[in-house]
Amino acid sequence: MVLSVASVIVSGWFSARTVRISHQLDAERERQREQESALAAARRVYEPLAQSAAELQSRIYSMVKNDWITLTKRYQEHGDYVLTSTAFLFAHYFGWIEARRQAVLTASSGAGERDAKVSAAINQVRGTMRESQYDEGFLFFNVEQRAIGELMFTWDVVGDSSDRHPHVIGYAAFCQRFREDAEFRRWFGPVETGIQHIAESKNERLKEIHAELIELIKILDPTRKYTTRYELRAITTG
Repeated sequence: MVLSVASVIVSGWFSARTVRISHQLDAERERQREQESALAAARRVYEPLAQSAAELQSRIYSMVKNDWITLTKRYQEHGDYVLTSTAFLFAHYFGWIEARRQAVLTASSGAGERDAKVSAAINQVRGTMRESQYDEGFLFFNVEQRAIGELMFTWDVVGDSSDRHPHVIGYAAFCQRFREDAEFRRWFGPVETGIQHIAESKNERLKEIHAELIELIKILDPTRKYTTRYELRAITTG
């Protein structure tokens, strides 16, 4: 009887241990799948983030170096194109910044040394955009940059799988919301103020942002695979 009871106890212990180990293995496999999906999402963000940064620096270059008044007059027949498109380029960049943040946040270890460099470069741009020492526009505080990014960004789930793709709204959807939603549009007051100051040559913030965006692009796309059609020209004085 004693041996029988002992056998039942030992058998029960092994059974419980087997179930516990099985649950632990299942949990670990699920964690690894989630992390792999998050890291894959982080890598997918680098290409569109590099492109959005390249588009934004290109617009900044045109505003600072070219005859902005002439350019503005050229697009007068297109209504509010100058304001809307410039606001979109900032918003699109913020959207992909938020996509990278969420992708890396989901992955417990981040994306490694490269993403640490990306993060440092992003912080440089963020810091200049929030610096209030300049008497000009394009001033976005940290929470405003984050808020715009959140409004621009969503996750797209592929079918019924756990694989998620980052998505930032495009120009057509942005234009509709910018023109119809006053609450959404108010986030872009710094762009409207900044455009008004361009003619007064108040553009020190833009010059710094431009230089920092180029450094970010070099880290995101060192071989210029994704941004080859964009000229990365430094803004020189004089």
